[in-house]
Amino acid sequence: MRPLPLAAALACLAPALIAGCGDDDGSPPVARGPNTVVMTDYEYRPRDLRVRRGQTLTVVNEGGIAHNLTIERGPNPRDETDRLAGTDSFLKGDSEQLRVDLTPGRYVMVCTVPGHRELGMVGTLAVR
Repeated sequence: MRPLPLAAALACLAPALIAGCGDDDGSPPVARGPNTVVMTDYEYRPRDLRVRRGQTLTVVNEGGIAHNLTIERGPNPRDETDRLAGTDSFLKGDSEQLRVDLTPGRYVMVCTVPGHRELGMVGTLAVR
């Protein structure tokens, strides 16, 4: 039996390697840019964000359960205040777009799923 040439062996393995890329649920990966916020269990990455008024955020859930990104007045993310903007709650592998059309200033980001704020899923948002 002759050994396979390296190129032929790699060609056989390529589909399996490519299939391993992307999310566990089979969905393609979401494009990431400077205005991307990733939600995990139980944090935002980045936790502190600066954007220009009118910019759109891509909010991606990489956590194991449903999360959302809600923008509130603040100043303390541990205290619930007025909701100014936000996404719906959505599951792992999904993403939503959120346009930030707020007056320049400092705001807080929180996940309003019950208990998530208390577990530390909070951050700050500076709009300029």
